[in-house]
Amino acid sequence: MGDRITLVGVGGIQNADDAWERILAGATLVQGYSAFIYEGPFWGRAIHQGLAARLAASPYATLADAVGAETRETSK
Repeated sequence: MGDRITLVGVGGIQNADDAWERILAGATLVQGYSAFIYEGPFWGRAIHQGLAARLAASPYATLADAVGAETRETSK
C-alpha cells in the first residue's frame, strides 16, 4: 500500500521497545493508553527518549525512514 494507508499500532505498547517494534512493522502512529494510565504523564517522555535513542543507534536518518523497514527488508 505504500504511503496510501496509515497504520496505527495499538495494544500492548508499554515502552519504547514496543513502539519501535510497531514502527519497524509499518505503523506510522502508535497509541498508548493503558500504559499512560498506569505509568502517568511522564510515560510519553520516556517513550520519546527511548525512540530517540533507538533511532540514533539505527541506520535510519529519520523516524519516517524506519516506518515499515522490517517489512521492506523481508520482502527483498
